[in-house]
Amino acid sequence: MTALSISLRVVVILLAVAGTAGQLAYLDALWWQSLGLTAALARTVNPDTVLVLAAHAVVSVVCSILAVLLSLHEGRRARASLALALALGSWSYLMAYPGVTRLLRPVTPGLEREIFEAHFLLVEVMGLAALIRFTSIFPRSLTDEELRPWSTQPTVLMPFHYIGVFMRRPWTPWAAGAIVLAALWGTILTSGGELSDAGLSPAMDAVRLAAAGLVVMHLHRAWRMSTEGDRDALMWIVVALTILIGSLAVLIGANILVAVTGFPEPDIAWRPIVLDGGTIGFFVGLAMSVIHGEHRDPSRLVRRAATLTIMLTFGLMLAAGLEALFTGAIFTSYAPRSGVGTAVAFAVILATYRTWARAIERVLPV
Repeated sequence: MTALSISLRVVVILLAVAGTAGQLAYLDALWWQSLGLTAALARTVNPDTVLVLAAHAVVSVVCSILAVLLSLHEGRRARASLALALALGSWSYLMAYPGVTRLLRPVTPGLEREIFEAHFLLVEVMGLAALIRFTSIFPRSLTDEELRPWSTQPTVLMPFHYIGVFMRRPWTPWAAGAIVLAALWGTILTSGGELSDAGLSPAMDAVRLAAAGLVVMHLHRAWRMSTEGDRDALMWIVVALTILIGSLAVLIGANILVAVTGFPEPDIAWRPIVLDGGTIGFFVGLAMSVIHGEHRDPSRLVRRAATLTIMLTFGLMLAAGLEALFTGAIFTSYAPRSGVGTAVAFAVILATYRTWARAIERVLPV
């Protein structure tokens, strides 16, 4: 174990602990009020909002736990595990921004407070660099031969290919991150702005988009060059994306059902909670891509998750259609009570689930 890996583990653990402490401190200020951190804040927030914030806190804490576990993981993918741990630790810390701010921000305005506000951008850029580094060596480092341009690759895309290859070097993501920070902070200082505003600039949005593009490029090439063992590891990322996209699809279907039927909204804010559930599944899937056992087959889990998402979303859409049909102009003499269409839709889905599930799984490419 090198000094660099030990230092990165320490950074990951510090980020995870600070993020968890920040979330607990914020919830305490809103709920328990045992630490004396702005107890008056609780009087301006309703219980539903506190529940949503608690769900967000669970996501952050799960992310912190996964980051620590990944940082301690040993094996042939230890370097990739440590890079992913740093990315998850950074995300966990950033998700705890309100709590960390209330817990650690200097009270009086000045240089210390300005530096404190600016360090969140440092954490974000570090997380992006770590994610790029993770995808460049996951599930394994590619050889020079495997990094050659494909014969079918369009000439116009060649510059992006060479940029992607260059960013696979061990030091380039970190050097690029340092250049981004220097450019953003230098621009802000030159214009007389505040360092905390650097993360809100359009230039930083372009950096985020470029980082996402590099991640996709790296994973695409890794998939095309993967062996059977590599494909199993990459399939866990497919699992993560399936769960996240599934939560979005279910949310869209439920929104359409509520809009069509006019059903009263539940007492709890269910939309962010659904998204939080999908986010937790996404983070767990990412972690499993590194720490999964060789005996686990993620392809089956992808098929089951995709099938369940499709069936549940279709059920919500069918329910919305039947509700509109039953309560619309077609039934002028007798309009069934609202909710009958929903009951019929899900009765049909439950009765035919196995048949549809087998049909969907046969056409899925995994």
